[in-house]
This record gives sequence, C-alpha cells and structure tokens, in this order.
Amino acid sequence: MDIFQAYETLGLQYGASPSLVKSTYHRLCRELHPDTPGTTEADHERYLQVVSAYELILRSSMMATSVPQGRVIGRPVMSAPKPGGRVLGKNSVSAHPGTAASKADRRKFEKQMQQSRDERRIKEAEELKKRQNELAKQREKERQILNEIRMIRLAHIIHETLAEDMKSKKEGN
Repeated sequence: MDIFQAYETLGLQYGASPSLVKSTYHRLCRELHPDTPGTTEADHERYLQVVSAYELILRSSMMATSVPQGRVIGRPVMSAPKPGGRVLGKNSVSAHPGTAASKADRRKFEKQMQQSRDERRIKEAEELKKRQNELAKQREKERQILNEIRMIRLAHIIHETLAEDMKSKKEGN
C-alpha cells in the first residue's frame, strides 16, 4: 500500500489535515472493530486495512517533519521502526502542503484516482454489455419456444379442422 492508497482507504484526499485523518481513523475503528456488535469478517478485514493505512500516513507525516540531523522522531503506533526508516538527516525533503513536492504528489494521486475511476467504468461497461448479451440470448430462446408453441397450436387446430371435415363428410354420405 502506498501513501495515496492509504488516504483512499480512509476515504480522504491526499494531504488531508492530521486532525481529520485522526478523527476519521477513530470513527472507522469504532465502526469496524471486531469487538463491536454486528461486525462481520469483511468488517474485520477492512479494520486491518484502516489500521495499516493510518500507520502509513503517520509514518509518512513523521518523515516529512523537520528535525535536527540524526534525531529519531515519533514512536511506532503498532510496529517497531524499520532500520534506517525513521531517522532524518540533513538531506531530508519536506513535503508540507503547498510545496512543489506536495503539489506533485497531489497531481500523481489525482491521476491515479482518475485512472482507477476509468478502469472501474470500463469494467462496469463490460459487465453491462455481457449482461445485455445474456439477456438477448435468453429473449431469443423464449421467442423460439413461443414459436414452437404456436406451431403446435396451429397443428392442433388443423388436425381438429380436418377431423371435423372428415366427420361431416361421413355423416353427409
């Protein structure tokens, strides 16, 4: 999961305020936590995704924070720090909202979101076309069955008519 997917998992736009991220995370945890009455296995899976997304956002926001060289920042939320992953040096790049890096990240995120929406629309259009084809085949089968029924009825009417004609000829002779 990358940072853009993490924001999407929480249902937020990239670069949302830390307070909004935190409040959204807490709300989702209350709704999806396995100990909450009425939650399902799918809710538990979603809960784990939300926790992972929140941790990723926290780590990325901690990495973007300016601190003196070599200082380890923050504390792990639910996992131990990765070696070398949380130490900031003098070459750290800040991606605060409004910076060029942040704008580029936002454009990248929006592009990924648009691609995701386009892929979803294409998939939905393909599924709709498949369903329409299935319905057309079903209607064709129903038409064939109705034609067969009509043919049987017509044959029955002809048979009855011929039988009546033969009966009337015998009675007339």
